[in-house]
Amino acid sequence: MVVNLYHFSKKNKSTKQVNVEAASFNCTLKEGTLITEPTLLFQTTVAAAFNYAYIPDFNRYYFVSNSKAIENMWEVSFVEDELATYKTQIGATLCNILYASGSTKNIVDSRIPVTADILKGHNYKAIEGITITEGSGAVILGITGKGSFGTYLMQDSGLVSELLDGVDDWWTSSVSTTLDSVKQCFFGGSAAECLKGAIALPLVLGGSEVSSGSAENLYLGSYPCLRSDGSTHIKGYKITKPIINHTTTINIPWQSTDWKRISGYTTVSLYLPLIGILNLPATELQDDTSLTILYSINVTSGDISVEVRGTESLKKFSTASGNCAMNTPYGSTGINTNKATQAIVSGLGTLVSVGAALASGGASALLEAGIGAGLANTASNTIAALGGSASGSGGLGGGSSQGLDKVIHCFVIQKQLTDTQAHFNPLIGKPYMAVGTPNQFSGYIQTDGFQFEDAQAYSSEKDNINRLMDSGIYYE
Repeated sequence: MVVNLYHFSKKNKSTKQVNVEAASFNCTLKEGTLITEPTLLFQTTVAAAFNYAYIPDFNRYYFVSNSKAIENMWEVSFVEDELATYKTQIGATLCNILYASGSTKNIVDSRIPVTADILKGHNYKAIEGITITEGSGAVILGITGKGSFGTYLMQDSGLVSELLDGVDDWWTSSVSTTLDSVKQCFFGGSAAECLKGAIALPLVLGGSEVSSGSAENLYLGSYPCLRSDGSTHIKGYKITKPIINHTTTINIPWQSTDWKRISGYTTVSLYLPLIGILNLPATELQDDTSLTILYSINVTSGDISVEVRGTESLKKFSTASGNCAMNTPYGSTGINTNKATQAIVSGLGTLVSVGAALASGGASALLEAGIGAGLANTASNTIAALGGSASGSGGLGGGSSQGLDKVIHCFVIQKQLTDTQAHFNPLIGKPYMAVGTPNQFSGYIQTDGFQFEDAQAYSSEKDNINRLMDSGIYYE
């Protein structure tokens, strides 16, 4: 029987077929030999120096597993290379492909470990149209009076302490009859009692923002509010537009452009002045380049509502509410400025375990660990160890919040892989997770539940091919 022997360099788990010149030798089959693991007897010592073979009579390729001298002959043992023998048939088999070199799908590759180092991105921006100040800011009055009834924005918030400065002189000089006293009571009592409320907002507000009219003299009952000089009227804008809205857009400082923009690898946090910190769902945000933030403020109470949405997707990710008013020592009634701030974030949570899929395994149980299995196990452990747990929500309320940062901040924190996916691609491929044929790719292929069939193949050959394909091979 003639055997073609070769010096051939190839991986054990490869479909590569011989492409070097053959040396042909006559040989004898050892008694009781197997077709898939034959042992051949050669008269020449040269035969023992080769490492690969093709046996035309068997129509199969073989690796040389060992050689030994026996009774002045060379006994050479072979083991079949099923991947080369059935390369064409394997390549055309429709199957479930898990990983493949050159896959272009944007799928999480949870086999790659992460380092303890992180990538950090940070953008900040002032709220457009809103100026936050410290101190009294805008003073909002709730009053009843002769020509003054409702809520007013003081034209000069620094004059709030002078609202009642001249009331004693006015009472003794201007209220001269019982009827005048009764009229004052009709407005709600004394001048001080007609000041129903006075709150300070940490905002710079213009009269045109909250009122459709011009500044007018303020009255507490019949008492005209005068400055300390006793002759200059204190003015205010009657609030006819109690709700002010301002929209700001801030870019998301993404650290990658691929599948790492998901919650298992990336955290997106947003700090909102007068509201607090919100953690947003990176997975659902991944197609947005910026966030649009709407502030809605009720100037008569200091209530704040905020809406956060993706600029491109228009999806609303969060709503939050709070209150920024400070009670002043003026007025007989007030509002609850300690209202609990609430924040709701919608979307996928940030505590996604990317190692969960690894723990459950694939659809079929592998007979041996696949190429890269050790790396995947390490990845699962490192991701779990570095996952952490994030917490936080809008939690600010009351006037003290004005003492904190007054601009919007967007933070992106991303885990860093131990090596690039491009470097791993030739060795363990990239996730494909779809039905296809191995000959669509060149390089690493790993399948799930591969089932090979061929008119020549023995059952043991089919089992070996199925096992090899599910553990990962190189289609070359």
